[in-house]
Amino acid sequence: MEWKYDIPAECAVCGQRVYVDIYGQGDCEHCGWRQDKMCIEYPDQVEYPNMVSFNKAKALHAQGLPLKPSLDDFIAGLKYYKEVEFDYDGELYAVCSHSNGIICFSKDFPPDSFEAQDYYSYEEFGEKAHIGGKLLKDIWNDVTRADYM
Repeated sequence: MEWKYDIPAECAVCGQRVYVDIYGQGDCEHCGWRQDKMCIEYPDQVEYPNMVSFNKAKALHAQGLPLKPSLDDFIAGLKYYKEVEFDYDGELYAVCSHSNGIICFSKDFPPDSFEAQDYYSYEEFGEKAHIGGKLLKDIWNDVTRADYM
């Protein structure tokens, strides 16, 4: 079945016209918000398919800022979805939360050029994850894209 995004609606974040499917889902080309009822039901939580909460998205939009997640938002997305990725300095990085509680952080391609890092809590990941000796929390503003896998 091919998804049809042909039902006009109003973006929940910016109010612009957006086209959604029969379930009310669709991407806003104006602000980048992905329409989803669960995100609105839990407005202060990061919920798939968005990497920022609904209330934060509205606040960012009102300030004229992009809907870019903070590192805390990214970690909340990791807790929710278990697999996330981001781009930094032209490279793709992956973070997975496994059922045994270990969080694995690695560079996707090529897999052997970046030593995978394992962490035992989300807090430890947020404090200690690094790329080339630079803490992720210190370089997060230079991340160009953060999303679910």
